[in-house]
Amino acid sequence: MAIFIPEIFANAVNEKLGTTLRFGSVAFDATSLVSDIKSAGDTMHFPKLKRTATVETVVKGTPLTPATIDMTDSTAVIKYIGSAFRVYDSELSQIKGTVLDKIVEQVSTAMAKQIDTDLAAAADTAVFKSATAAADKITSAELQSGIDNFGDNVDTDSFAAIVINPKLRSSFVGMDEFVNTAKTYQTAGNAIVQNGIIGHYFGIPVIVTSNGTWDTTKLEAKTYIIKKDALGYVFQKNITLEESRQALLLATDVVASSLYSTKLLDDSGIVVCRKTVA
Repeated sequence: MAIFIPEIFANAVNEKLGTTLRFGSVAFDATSLVSDIKSAGDTMHFPKLKRTATVETVVKGTPLTPATIDMTDSTAVIKYIGSAFRVYDSELSQIKGTVLDKIVEQVSTAMAKQIDTDLAAAADTAVFKSATAAADKITSAELQSGIDNFGDNVDTDSFAAIVINPKLRSSFVGMDEFVNTAKTYQTAGNAIVQNGIIGHYFGIPVIVTSNGTWDTTKLEAKTYIIKKDALGYVFQKNITLEESRQALLLATDVVASSLYSTKLLDDSGIVVCRKTVA
């Protein structure tokens, strides 16, 4: 007899996954555009359009030079992840209610961490880099320098979020531009974290996460200023669940798995702020 009802368990994990993804919450879901994710293969092709449009001065009798649309071949490795746990017969009667909720939470958190880490790695390939003076602090002036990389394309609504490492939370809490509600651009309630969002910086949501935001080699935090639709992922929403009976152990192994891929869709759509800038 099955320990879990697969559909109910998978739905619970997917629902929880939606609340634990941080980078995933600001990335573009390209699943509907790439339908072959569930097929065999090691890579997939993401739609990525190069900017080729130009403007010319119109001269009577002289034809305009047409620009050719260039769909670049943008590939990404397909990731296959899973999470397994073993339930002994002696513990089976306890797998109910709160215990089941904890299992769902652990599985979804583990999967979310890996997906977010891969999204951060994709974001690291962005063209724009902006230096900070410290490895574990950031200032408003440094954030402004990072945003300046976008030139005049700085409409607040065009930004998805600013993603920061938890070590930088205190920098934001102590930042007058972030907490002083007397400033016309500031938002009441900043520094009160809800669902990973610590508040808004000049109207841009600020998300706190440990997933992929700390360089363990250089020991420094990474801050990502992300434009909408700059980062993409293809994700198999229907997580599969399998059970394998281990009769000699008087136990059952339960395995949840998923298939996905991540990609930076706009090379100039993200600015990475950190101390070491290559």
